Amino acid sequence: MTKYLKILKKASSVAIFSHISPDPDTIGSTLALRRILMLMGKSVDVFCSDNIPEDYNFLDDAKAYNGKLKNYDLLVSVDVSSSQRLGIYEEMFLGHKNTIKIDHHQTSESFGKQNHVKICSACAIIINDIAKQLKVKIDPVTASLLFMAICGDTGIFRNNNTDEESFKNAAEFLSAGADIRKVYSEFFDKKQANWVRFTSKILLNAVLNDKYGYALLQATKDDYDVFGIDPKNDKIANIPNSYLACGYKVAVLLKEKEDGIHISLRSKNEYDVSQIAMVFYGGGHKNAAGCTIQKSLIRATKEITKAVENYLKEIKNA
Repeated sequence: MTKYLKILKKASSVAIFSHISPDPDTIGSTLALRRILMLMGKSVDVFCSDNIPEDYNFLDDAKAYNGKLKNYDLLVSVDVSSSQRLGIYEEMFLGHKNTIKIDHHQTSESFGKQNHVKICSACAIIINDIAKQLKVKIDPVTASLLFMAICGDTGIFRNNNTDEESFKNAAEFLSAGADIRKVYSEFFDKKQANWVRFTSKILLNAVLNDKYGYALLQATKDDYDVFGIDPKNDKIANIPNSYLACGYKVAVLLKEKEDGIHISLRSKNEYDVSQIAMVFYGGGHKNAAGCTIQKSLIRATKEITKAVENYLKEIKNA
């Protein structure tokens, strides 16, 4: 058994952390690991720097987030590629004597005392591996959490990172009793009228650059207010995919939030947007990455536009 698993097994009290602007993989994988460790008799709390969006209210376990902090034997980050994405918990995590980072991104900082990184389509796969190695049989609720997680990062098995391992794990979650119909209907398919209008405005106002082949989209504070959308709802991260389907190489979405401009980058095939995200100390996958620029929307738009164009020029001249 590897060192990080021995540490997990030994700890009595554990705090697990998801990344800022939480998505289905970080939430599903974090809550699944919580259940696995609780089945082993451990005291486990879960935290996220951002509030958990209402879209996850259908998960009873989502209520476990952000309770009262206390002293823990061990801190674990799940699906967090860089320490900055821990948000308000970054200093606490980096200052703790016993930490484990569990991640699956190709651009991943080693900020834990122990770092377990496996490049795969979703962190859900790593959590499934951990359950097996710890000899914990996952129950239907845990299986549902992991199924939601893997659907999130694979775009419901449509993204380029979907592979044989993705389907193999999804089949295991189904065999363990995952309620896939509930996951689809309550999370991925459920939409409100204001959401449809909100996303339509973002798509209609996109700046399309045919010279370099990219699309630039924005969600402003006013947009969130007018349509009554929670800025912490990161379902909009995949909206740029609509322009990839139209033939653009790279699509960028800038989301204006209180702590800066959160940027979601998406790309087709050989275009590696994680390289663009790393310019701003972000990261992610080849075809799906993100970063944060703590400047005005106008300034952030100029900087990300320059970075995208520089990257596409380099690719063209390579």
